[in-house]
Amino acid sequence: ELWAHDTSNHSTWQVADIYSGAGDSYPGIYMHILVGDTLYFSAIDGITSNVGDGHELWAHDTSNHSTWQVADINSGSNSSSPGYHMEILVGDTIYFDAYDGIDGREIWAHDTSNHSTWQVADINSGSGASTPGQYMEILVGDTLYFSAYDGNDGIELWAHDTSNHSTWQVADIYRGPSHSYPGSNSMEILVGDTLYFSAADGN
Repeated sequence: ELWAHDTSNHSTWQVADIYSGAGDSYPGIYMHILVGDTLYFSAIDGITSNVGDGHELWAHDTSNHSTWQVADINSGSNSSSPGYHMEILVGDTIYFDAYDGIDGREIWAHDTSNHSTWQVADINSGSGASTPGQYMEILVGDTLYFSAYDGNDGIELWAHDTSNHSTWQVADIYRGPSHSYPGSNSMEILVGDTLYFSAADGN
């Protein structure tokens, strides 16, 4: 479960028993990020799910000690596993990958200022998964750059502009249905306005 330790007075306590009883809530197993005084993290509550399922987005406000489920993206007993590959904060909004049980694993967002949660884009349309951020994710200004698969051009470099809500494929590096796997060797570095990353073009 979620615990805390106050380094000033050396006290340690359980913050919340999200999965009540002996069950594990696995807080932060997929994602964890701090926004202001509030922790956002993945967890399972066991109320509407079995062990191993139902991992959704949760929050804990450290200022008033409240804990709550932010969104049940894959409703019922299933799991959306938010932030399995990607979690980036832009202003008050968290961008992360999640699975809603319908559109495959796609890019989602949660606005912490107004508590709204939505699917940003269905890159691999239909039930296919684009798996955004599996190999790379980086923020450049207001724009997210990440690896994704649209079902046609392989796993390539994509972008989403958070200011105008547009999403597009940046480049088809390995032409055709093959994958370039941008960032697959754990290299992604921003130098000025230029993003350097590993990729394969088939040649």
